[in-house]
This record gives sequence, structure tokens and C-alpha cells, in this order.
Amino acid sequence: MRKMKHLLPLLFLLHTTLMADTIFTLSGIKKLYPVVEVSGKKIPKSEKDAVMELLQETTDELHINTSGYDPSSLAILISEIYVGKEVLIHVQLIIGEQVQRLDSGEKTFALTYGDKEYFRFDENYEEHLEDAVDTLLSRFSDQYREEHQQIEKVATSKQEFAEAMHYETNYEAALKRAKKEKKNIMLVLVSNYCPWCRKFEARVLVKKEVDDLVQKHFVPLIINKEKEPFPKRFDKGFTPIVHFINYKTEQRYEGIVGYNSKDEFLYILKK
Repeated sequence: MRKMKHLLPLLFLLHTTLMADTIFTLSGIKKLYPVVEVSGKKIPKSEKDAVMELLQETTDELHINTSGYDPSSLAILISEIYVGKEVLIHVQLIIGEQVQRLDSGEKTFALTYGDKEYFRFDENYEEHLEDAVDTLLSRFSDQYREEHQQIEKVATSKQEFAEAMHYETNYEAALKRAKKEKKNIMLVLVSNYCPWCRKFEARVLVKKEVDDLVQKHFVPLIINKEKEPFPKRFDKGFTPIVHFINYKTEQRYEGIVGYNSKDEFLYILKK
């Protein structure tokens, strides 16, 4: 505990110096001490537990050892910035650790990784915070895997997701149903090696507000492009990708490439 009293002030002091264009490396990192801190009055301190759970899930997936204390810390810092009457929530993911100076050999505490997200504080702060933390952790995970040359297969079962959410999994079956119900098709293309696909399913598509609109206006279809047949004109080389398809012409009239937050996707659905 005495070590933490010295560590946390250093983290808060150093986090303000992060620059967006700084280049960091994650190679060689095997053990880290996870830290979550919330400053200010807008975000309740009770959110620390939920954020810590997300942080721990990520380190477990990456096989990073977090047992016991370690001077190298992986921290999520949540603070407030006031811009006029607006309150922005500043979320940072940083690594602070002891490093050795090349000239003197002296040990010092330094930031060796940093990334950040902002969002405007409102009544939906919990979802915004989850999205911000998830985005930071996803970018961290992608870089960590790339530098450690470990590509992990996302083992989400599309069949289980489709059954739970009442999505079609066959293009021809979805088209037949769409013509019968006179609804356009919402085709979600995913792939095996795609952490953002899993995040899009778990953080966006399962949300009740999103699913209510999808089920009301579309025939939803999810296809793993590496396993299941579908018209190849819809394969743009990226996943996740969402195509909105006219059931009469079978032509795409709108599309979304990559991960979108719940609010962004709701806006597109309503538009």
C-alpha cells in the first residue's frame, strides 16, 4: 500500500504530458500491475470496479501476468476537463514503469505507453465510458498482439449469437424472408480473426435500443465470410462491415465499414 501511495501521484503527474504522436512499443512486457483511478465529481468512484473488470479481461486474454505488485503499472485514468459550460471526460490508458537512463544507469519512473479518448458528459455517461475504455483496450490489444506476433482466434460462436438475437445466417433464407415481410436486409459480415467484430456484437448489436430498430425495420443477417457463402460483391475486405440491402433489387444502398459505437450506429439506423 505504501508503494501505491507513491505510484499513483506519479501516474497523475505524468499523464498530462502524453502526446498523441508519441511512438510507444509493447514488446517485452509480460507482467503489469493494473490500476484504475477516477478523479473529479462527475464520474462516480463506483465505476472503478466495472472498468477494472474490463482491464482484467484484457490482460487475461493477452496472458499478461497481473498477480501481486509490480513497479510496472497498466493504468486507466479518468478525469474531467471543463470547456466553457461543457464537461469532457478524459480517459487515458497508460503504462508507467521504472526505466534505466542510458547515460547514468540511474533508474527513473517514466511513461512507456499512452493512449486517450474523450467524450462529453451527459446522462448516458456509463455507455460512453464503456465505449471509450473498450476502444482504448482494443487498440492496446491489437498492438500488443502484433508486437508479440500472437494472432488469437476470436472464438465467438456466430450460431449462438444468431439464435439468441434472431438473426438469419443464410443469405438466400434471409432474402426469401425479406421479400415475404417486405423488409430490407441488414447484412453483418464478420470473420474469425476480428476482435472488433466481437466488440460490435457485444457492445452494439445486443443493446435493446439497437435491436428494437433492427428487428422492426430489417431482416438481420450475420455471416462469417470465411465460412459461409454469400454474394462476393458485398466483400470489401474489411470486417466488421454492415450492408443495408434493398430486398427488391438486392443492391446495397448504405454501408458501414468498421466498428461503430452504439450512438453512432443508432444514428445511422434512424437516418
